[in-house]
Amino acid sequence: MPDYRKGAMPILRVIKRLSSLGLVLVAVSLVFTATIITIAPQVARVATSTSSVAADIELQELTERSSMYAADGSFLTFLVDENRQTVDLEDIPQEVVMSVLAIEDFDFYQHSGVNYRAVFRAALANVNSGSIEGGGSTITQQLVKMNLLTSEQNLGRKIPEAFLARQLEKEYTKDELLERYLNSVYFGSNAYGVQAAAETYFGKDVEDLGWEEGAMLAGIISRPGAYDPTVNADRARDRRSVVADRLLAVELVDEELAESIKRAPLPAERRVPRSIKPNDYYVQEALEALLDDPEIPLGEDRQTRFNNIYYGGLKIHLFLDPAAQAAALKARDEILPDDPRGFTSALAAVDTHTSAVVAMVGGPEFAREQFNIATQGLRQPGSSMKTFVLAAAFEAGYTAKDTIRGDSPCEFDNPGGFPDPYKVKGGTKSYAFQSLAAVTRASNNCAFVRLGQVVANDRVIETANKLGIETIVNPSDAVLSLPLGSKEVYALDMAAAYAAFGNDGIYNEPSYISHIEDAEGNVIYENRPDSRRAVSVQTARMITETLEGNVRSGTGTKARVSGGHPAAGKTGTAQNHEDAWFVGYTDYITTAVWMGHPDEKIPMRNVRGWGNMFGGKVPAHIFSQFNSDYHVDLEPVAFVDPEPFGGGKRLKVAGEIDFCSGSPREAPDGTERVDTDGDGRIDCFRALTTTTESTTTTTTVPPPPPPTDPNAPSTTVPTTQPANAAVRTTVPSGPPVTSSGPPSSGAGAGG
Repeated sequence: MPDYRKGAMPILRVIKRLSSLGLVLVAVSLVFTATIITIAPQVARVATSTSSVAADIELQELTERSSMYAADGSFLTFLVDENRQTVDLEDIPQEVVMSVLAIEDFDFYQHSGVNYRAVFRAALANVNSGSIEGGGSTITQQLVKMNLLTSEQNLGRKIPEAFLARQLEKEYTKDELLERYLNSVYFGSNAYGVQAAAETYFGKDVEDLGWEEGAMLAGIISRPGAYDPTVNADRARDRRSVVADRLLAVELVDEELAESIKRAPLPAERRVPRSIKPNDYYVQEALEALLDDPEIPLGEDRQTRFNNIYYGGLKIHLFLDPAAQAAALKARDEILPDDPRGFTSALAAVDTHTSAVVAMVGGPEFAREQFNIATQGLRQPGSSMKTFVLAAAFEAGYTAKDTIRGDSPCEFDNPGGFPDPYKVKGGTKSYAFQSLAAVTRASNNCAFVRLGQVVANDRVIETANKLGIETIVNPSDAVLSLPLGSKEVYALDMAAAYAAFGNDGIYNEPSYISHIEDAEGNVIYENRPDSRRAVSVQTARMITETLEGNVRSGTGTKARVSGGHPAAGKTGTAQNHEDAWFVGYTDYITTAVWMGHPDEKIPMRNVRGWGNMFGGKVPAHIFSQFNSDYHVDLEPVAFVDPEPFGGGKRLKVAGEIDFCSGSPREAPDGTERVDTDGDGRIDCFRALTTTTESTTTTTTVPPPPPPTDPNAPSTTVPTTQPANAAVRTTVPSGPPVTSSGPPSSGAGAGG
């Protein structure tokens, strides 16, 4: 048994105590009459009010802070209202325990809950001053005050306190009471108990403390605010000296050690914040999931869940990969241009097969701005929306070998909408039919607006919904510009949607929480992916094959992952270059990268060092560097090829003039003979027009240089869409076709 628990005391000390007791009895006889008059009316009330409590008294479980851990087990943060971590008495050093006992209740292991000498001393002071002015409470009585009664300091409270203290001593052992006290007493700075206090003031576990630290903590207890060394060092130093003198007086330390305690330096700052809160975007999202996700068994309502999170001592394990998070921040910081307009980037990365969120960059800096662009920022996806059009086409039975016109500019009837006609530029002036794989690699705007009409944009919305895109749900969203990304999405949703393509068509809800343990270490929740089939296996594999080709030789070439890791993905650039994207995946993780202004829609033109911004520039470079760093120690995994498929059908919008149906020898006036398939033979005719191809400027950037995106910004957004919009094949001669009417925020800008 530790020294402080021994019942025997030196004989001299016993004699001194007996002498003191005699003097106290004399004093009590003098004040008894006055005191009994004061307490008599309350004794009857106490006997009644405490009789039922005393029959079966029980201390409630201590509230305890919860903590969060990363996927590798490393500590992330505490979730704290009362900062407390309980520890066993045997793990608390004797130096700490004896310092507390010496100054708070040195007779703790001898009395039965009430120190009568101290009570009589308090009674005498009460008679003299009309109130309780100093001490008198044992550690057991302090437990009563903290757990069972109010802290109001008067004689009326002292009486039930004494009754209940004696009862506690019957219900609990001395060690249990002392352990409870050391884990619940307040040390200031939101630190409850010796473990939290050790962390707050010394940055240590309590088991690593010695006499100097123990004496300082013991001195804080009586007046935490006044004796906080980080607030008032002089008063804290004086109080610690009082504790050192007391330790010397009760022969627990010698003079040399007492002086060493007094000379020891005091902590100048707190090591744990006064109020501990989520400290980054990922942790904040995980907390919201804990509060809101009904699948996590923490209570039926938000308040109950809050109480369990902040007071339940939970150990919450997240999917956050610290190495991935560091790589994401590094890629953002090294590649994002330093432009005075304040453009920033967001990133969300999920496990391709489970959608567990492994990394998240929500904005420039969490401490400055808590708005999480990756989960709260609705942004136009630009041409990264084309992947859902392609998926809807594959689900409808088309294949990547089927062809569609890719000529540009193009016009579409838009009766009842604005503008009418709807005009699009961005692509090639060739009238030849091109495969769906080819128009994807070129991110051809006109081809995908036509494909949206072939498939029907309401089916595109249905496909996107199955893939977790829930911001595009209304029939009114099925506008002509939908394939170009006119409707807004969240970055995290895009990552989870694309992950389904790398997961053979199985979609999983993004998740942050791996598992949760209660205060005793029992696992009370374990994440299981919320899976559903979104598209067929064949569709998913054809999408992957097409998007892998886009990274090899399309608009996404700057997103290649080093080390031979196959990657698939799609660029996106919104109207006026206001948003730029790259969304892609390997067999390991899927990543959505966005770039833009965090607060406003500001065109990213003439960005410092990059020129006009496209998804194939900064977002693709961030994707590449992040994934290259993440995959450095991983074995490359090839994507699974789709089953062999045919195709070659020419997909035409209903009502479109089939300009290749006539004999080339019978070309009517106003047309010209053309070779549509590049085989050197004239095989059809088309309307004779004069157009000028729109171009973009290539800007040379330090190695590796960014690619020139083939697609210029698209045009205005139609407000409605007819069921079967016809394509106008005759384009007026002159400069490129532009939008009529005032500008709108709808159409994408291609790649």
